[in-house]
Amino acid sequence: MRRLILSVVIGAASGIACAVVVAIVDLYLSGHGSDGLTREFVTWSEVGVHLSIGDVIMLGTVLLVASLAWRLQTSFR
Repeated sequence: MRRLILSVVIGAASGIACAVVVAIVDLYLSGHGSDGLTREFVTWSEVGVHLSIGDVIMLGTVLLVASLAWRLQTSFR
């Protein structure tokens, strides 16, 4: 149970950090006339899923970090 809680907390913290980085990069890109990271990238209209590039980056980061935290906790026992 401790491993699950710790992995979720680490994943959420990485999501917050990644959101800040994505927001800063998006401000930079959109300030220089580029599309930025908020342009729609994945669309699945039947179920109402619309993800931007920033959303995909953030989701991938959270899943990767949480799974690494889960895996590394078993390695050090």
